[in-house]
Amino acid sequence: MLEAQSNPMGKTWAVFIGNTNYLTLSSLAGTIKDVQTVTDVLANYQIDRILVKQDLSLEKMKAFFSSDLISLLRENKVRSLLIWYSGHGKFINETGYWIPVDAVRDDESTFYRMDDLKNELKKYAVQLSHILVVTDACESGPTFFQAMRSVPAEPDCAQTDQATRNSYQVLSALGYDLASNESLFSKAFATTLADNIKQCIPVQTIARKVTLAMIKNHQDRPQFGNIAGLKNEGGTFLFYKK
Repeated sequence: MLEAQSNPMGKTWAVFIGNTNYLTLSSLAGTIKDVQTVTDVLANYQIDRILVKQDLSLEKMKAFFSSDLISLLRENKVRSLLIWYSGHGKFINETGYWIPVDAVRDDESTFYRMDDLKNELKKYAVQLSHILVVTDACESGPTFFQAMRSVPAEPDCAQTDQATRNSYQVLSALGYDLASNESLFSKAFATTLADNIKQCIPVQTIARKVTLAMIKNHQDRPQFGNIAGLKNEGGTFLFYKK
């Protein structure tokens, strides 16, 4: 396949969710800019399709991940997937949540559980070799995130087995409450991709540079590791330039 030969990651899609106009929480005008900043940079990389979803309600968020997206991935034989969320988030009783635009303040039943996303991703993993979840909202929680025993080494893109072995990873901003209107996290992620002069950059390198930027600006250290409950085989998410 020509596509697989040009991009060892195979057909690669990126899905962005930007929640801005909340009914009971403060609006986040910055999420639109954050998503645009990252998608603009990704235009220089081998991403076959970028989907942008805005202002998802709880019902729409559940439907998108449980049926709509998985159908699109199957129909188009996608192999690698980036899921990015920008918006309000919550971290309650060891569980991370994405906040839909119709959520009721302080009512957890109206929030989207990261654990529910994890259960959907288990179905995706039947087809997908690589999944990277980036959440620019709050900590994803220990039931979603599997902490690394040590700092992960940054792989060499010349090692093609990194793309052939499965990987299911998460990079999450670390916060315990609502997102701010200015996202240093998104800016650092986009800047790392924009400044990359190599043909390929692994997510470990991005995670390291984003972490350094956050610490330099006195922000909490992001989380990076594997998605709990999915069988990682030692691969990783690699971004290849066009």
